[in-house]
Amino acid sequence: MINDVLVPGLVYGSLYGLVAVSLTVLHRPTRVLNFAQGDLVMLGAMTMAVLTLPWPLAAAIAAAGVAAVALVEERVAVAPVLRRSPYGSAWVITTLAFSLALNQLAGRLWTDEPRTVEPPAPLSLDPLTFLGVRFNSYQLAVVLVTLGVVAALEAHARTRTGCAVRAVAADRDAARLRGIDPARLSRRAFLLGGALAGLTGALAAPLTLASVAMGFGLLIKGFFAAVLGGVGDVRGALLGGWIVGVVEAAGADYVSPGAQTAVLFAVTLAILLVRPQGLRGSEELRRV
Repeated sequence: MINDVLVPGLVYGSLYGLVAVSLTVLHRPTRVLNFAQGDLVMLGAMTMAVLTLPWPLAAAIAAAGVAAVALVEERVAVAPVLRRSPYGSAWVITTLAFSLALNQLAGRLWTDEPRTVEPPAPLSLDPLTFLGVRFNSYQLAVVLVTLGVVAALEAHARTRTGCAVRAVAADRDAARLRGIDPARLSRRAFLLGGALAGLTGALAAPLTLASVAMGFGLLIKGFFAAVLGGVGDVRGALLGGWIVGVVEAAGADYVSPGAQTAVLFAVTLAILLVRPQGLRGSEELRRV
């Protein structure tokens, strides 16, 4: 069970958790769930596949490039919507349209054929065994990097900017009256969320292969992770990602590889019936 379920569940769950974390970073100051986030991850992975630079430098370029694309998305697909209606839901259509446009553009630039990306030296995909547990050094690095990202974001949440983000998340209009600029925080959130998406794509490429079609699956599982953990909670996003990864691996191992998505839906539904706000989410009380 450990080698077939827990190890792959935690590794791939870390990737799903990173997608959920990037969605959370965007959602906090904007209340927007970015439907283009999966294709931003894809863009990071494909950038890694086409660059012939040292891995750390290529990953930095991928993160910076995707952050720039995310900022463009914020300017053309999110900011105009929030200016007209801060509490509306037109962003569903605009971010979905941006996702489709980005995917079509990527399809014209690159073929649909998956591309391999080698992990950075001295890490490798060669199997190791420790106390009967089989894993490889790159898998361990992915989990550790994910934990580092979550720890950094939790520390950032306690800064002055983090407090401003929480204020905007609680009440956008009241925060503006206190001198906080929600538009500026929105731009920063999309830059950071885009950089995280690019980093996620760079980390995912050696494990999943880089492909133009990889974004949709990662987006769906990232949504699952965010909802399971509690939308808006970074640690909950990681916890949700690990649950999604372990349930997916267990469904493939104990039921059938073709049924793992159905198992994931069933488990998610069961958890949300008991905890509609997510495992780490809190109920919101509003006076009407």
